[in-house]
Amino acid sequence: MLNIIGSIGIYAILSANNTADLFAQVGIHVNPRLLMIVSTTIMCAPTLIAKTLAETLVVSIIGTTTSVIVTLVVIVMACLYPIKDGAMYVGSAAVNTGAAAHYGAIPAGFAVSLSSVSFAYIGTTIVPHVEGGMRHPEKFTRVFGAALAVIASVYVVMATTGYWAYGSQTLSPITLNFPKHGTGD
Repeated sequence: MLNIIGSIGIYAILSANNTADLFAQVGIHVNPRLLMIVSTTIMCAPTLIAKTLAETLVVSIIGTTTSVIVTLVVIVMACLYPIKDGAMYVGSAAVNTGAAAHYGAIPAGFAVSLSSVSFAYIGTTIVPHVEGGMRHPEKFTRVFGAALAVIASVYVVMATTGYWAYGSQTLSPITLNFPKHGTGD
């Protein structure tokens, strides 16, 4: 139980900070503590209301849909606005970013990458509860393997696309690399 509370706490902090950063990019300043409360409420309410794990299906579908949308947005934005010749072109305007070098490995970024990937698999703390709540627990291994493959695929696609577009200038989260202003000329 403690690990589930810890998982929610970590997610609430990261979610609130990233959301506050995204709002700040468009000139809206929101207190991260307020966003932490909102994020925690949104995450905990369905869990507290549901009597079984099967009743949280809607939340799972929303989470999956959101992940697919974010992945598509990252791919599209990286393809539309990569760094070319030390600049990101938005419309006819060029924003100087510095040259984007591409290396085989960047040791300084290893810790951030490892924590990000670890965070993706934080949901595994509820695996025994999910397996116990399944109508056909014998299918668990296949379903769990497919879920892990999907998560890994999403990370590989986003990492590859982001690194191709931004190289050594890649920021975390990747949305910080997107143009800060409108895309009109």
